[in-house]
Order: sequence, then C-alpha cells, then structure tokens
Amino acid sequence: MPDGPTREAVLRTIAEHDELGEEAFLERYGYGEALAYFLVHDGKQYASKAIYGVAHKHVAVDRAPLRNTDFSGGEAQVAQKLEALGFTVTRLTRNPPWNRDELILALDLYMKNPASPPGKSSSEVRKLSDILNVMGRRLGTGSQPDYRNPNGVYMKMMNFRSFDPAFTGDGKVGLTRGNKLDQVIWDEFSNDRDRLASVAALIRSSSQDDSLWEPNLDSDDDYLEAPEGKVITRLHRSRERNRKLVERKKAQTFAAHGKLECEACHFDFECRYGARGKGFIEAHHVKPVHTLTEDDKTKVSDLALLCSNCHRMVHSQRPWLSVEELKTILKS
Repeated sequence: MPDGPTREAVLRTIAEHDELGEEAFLERYGYGEALAYFLVHDGKQYASKAIYGVAHKHVAVDRAPLRNTDFSGGEAQVAQKLEALGFTVTRLTRNPPWNRDELILALDLYMKNPASPPGKSSSEVRKLSDILNVMGRRLGTGSQPDYRNPNGVYMKMMNFRSFDPAFTGDGKVGLTRGNKLDQVIWDEFSNDRDRLASVAALIRSSSQDDSLWEPNLDSDDDYLEAPEGKVITRLHRSRERNRKLVERKKAQTFAAHGKLECEACHFDFECRYGARGKGFIEAHHVKPVHTLTEDDKTKVSDLALLCSNCHRMVHSQRPWLSVEELKTILKS
C-alpha cells in the first residue's frame, strides 16, 4: 500500500463525497457501505475505509484511488490512520441479526412490488424503520442508534432479491450478505402472499398494543416462538391467559363432566395430587396463530384444557401442534 493520504486529501475526498452523494460515491469507487467504523466530520458520518482509500488520489496528480481489495488491513487500521490525521472516527456496535418478526415485515414490503421495491429514502421504508425501532425497543434488541435505519431496511429487502426467481432468472444475484434466516422466511412465506400480508398486518398492530408487553407474557424457555415471530407469540399467550375466559372454560367443563382433565392425555391433577391439584389445569388457545386478527375476540370454544406436559409439547417445536395432532402422537 502506498503512503497514506494527508488531511487535506481526506477533506477533498469528503467534499467529493458530498457532491456525488453516498450511493454514487461508493458505486464509483467500488466500496460497500461501512459496517462498523465511520469518519465523523461536521456532524455527518462517512464510510471511513472508502474515504481513506479514495483520498489517495488527491495526494498527487498521478495517484489512483485505492480499491476495496487494495487494503492490507481492516477498518480498525484505517480508523487509526484517520485519527492520526486529526479526524474523529466512531465505532458502532454491530446490530443483532434480524429476527422473524422483522424479516416478515421486510419481506411483506418487498413483495408489494418485487419488480421495483421502494428506495431507501421512500416513505414506505422510513415508516417500516420506525415500526422496527419501536418493536426492537419493546423486544429489548433495538438499543443501537442506527438500529434498523432506512438504509438497513432497504438492504434487507435487497437480500430477499437473491432468493427471488423472477430476479435471479435474468442472471442477477441481488445482495447476498444476509443470514440463514432470510432463506427460511422466504421459503415459509413468499409463496403464500395472503398469509404473509395478514401476518405482517397483525405484527404491526400488535407491536403497538401496550397490553401485550406485560412481563408475564415473556416466553418460557421451553415455549418456542411461533413461526410468525415473537410478537404474535405474545398475542397468543395473552389470549391463553385471559383469566376470566379461562375460568369460564373450566366452569363449563366441570359442569359437563364433573372433573377437569387434559383433553389430550386425560391427566387429572385433582385425581393425582388431591386437594392441591383441585381446579388446576392450563388453557391452550387452539386457533392457529396466523388466523388471528386484531379485532378477533377469544371465545370459550377457542380454548382447550391441557396438562402442563401436553401444553409444552404443543409449543416445543415449529410448527406448533394442534390438539388433534398431539392426540394422534399419544395414541401411536
């Protein structure tokens, strides 16, 4: 690598960046977007590696810019050299991987117009960024200042393009630096757009529902989240824990049968544990989570009474079991 640029060369590069705009600047010189280190100048953030590399051409008339592949060191080494020139460089902690809820919402936005998804500065992308930040704070994952910013939302939509045969059929590849869960969500939802749209709508509305964010709705360790994500899992749990409705279900069942036993394995807590087990049994909401709607009111008939073991077996793997499927397993 040739000798590094001067401070003046870096300032000239920043001016060029501002004149071209970030996207055009990075594309012209073959750089990707910064992942961790950013040069901060006059209140703006710049991809430190790209600025440093391009600044080489401003040192002398016959100097060419460094390409991304010309560097012998990583972003950390570049940051040290820029700081030695008197610039401020910040390091942002890497955001956590996208979860199911977030990917479903990003895929839903992509699928609205896969041939021409909205751009990173569009109102649709900014709105989704806002929703993801609210949801991230509630789920305890969105503490970083750049969490799911519009640029990140746009890039995630472009990740989905790498799985879209309508796009890759022309020999294009899309952005391939996603994670394994991107492919899983694509496979689960891309061919059922009605389900994708309804699940995404329910995630958006439920993420704004304050009643779903009580600590008692946090998942148990052995209660695996639904394929539709953490937010709708909380909605499902809230309907299982409607105390008044559960008591009505128990009362109706006891009036009809004179006992409370598991509808799958017929375990009776009172029979096994005596007075200590009287009236004890768990309620399970039987409607598939993807069929729930924001205005859907839980009825007594939507609940099944299950022992603790059977209830956990229903939720122990994806996809969750229906009560009938659990009964079949027990019979076999």
